[in-house]
Amino acid sequence: MKKLITLLFIMCTLFIKAQKPKTNITYSKNVVSKVTSLKYSTSLIKELETINWKDVKDVFERNNPKEKIELRFELDLLESKNKFKSSVAIGGETKELDSLIIRAKKLIKSIIKISENY
Repeated sequence: MKKLITLLFIMCTLFIKAQKPKTNITYSKNVVSKVTSLKYSTSLIKELETINWKDVKDVFERNNPKEKIELRFELDLLESKNKFKSSVAIGGETKELDSLIIRAKKLIKSIIKISENY
């Protein structure tokens, strides 16, 4: 019994000693993040019609004005008889975001017109 208690005491001591000490974690407040691409993929035409453009604008809000960005919109009609697929991509700098959104709206309208036949 004495040997068992001694062995148990030695094992407990080793396990306690073997544990790693706590590490201090430091966070930097100067972390810069950027979004360079936004992809919107759907299989329903109605979802393309109801895109919230304010949210698209908010995604790129913290980017540098000269940062290159890309907007990509995809439509995949799996249930159509011809399995219609279409996608458009528009790129430019963040400072041109308003004009990119206007062009994206026009291109999405054309995709919707084409896809309605399928």
